Amino acid sequence: MKTLMERLLEAGYPKDQMYHHYSDLYIFVTPITKSVVDKWCKDNGYHRYLFISTFHDQITGNLMYDIAFQYYDMED
Repeated sequence: MKTLMERLLEAGYPKDQMYHHYSDLYIFVTPITKSVVDKWCKDNGYHRYLFISTFHDQITGNLMYDIAFQYYDMED
């Protein structure tokens, strides 16, 4: 099964807009990310409230997802 980051990239979300703090993945809330995240949750039987919260980016003011344990270094 593909990781959330792989799914996001395949859907066209730019890698340079994937941020993280340790293993938590931060991505902007867009129609693409909402669709991918919703399908990823459904496919894995995850409840959003257990893994995902939102916040406003301090630089842009845009809404972002904070998704627990979904960042990994893709350079490996």
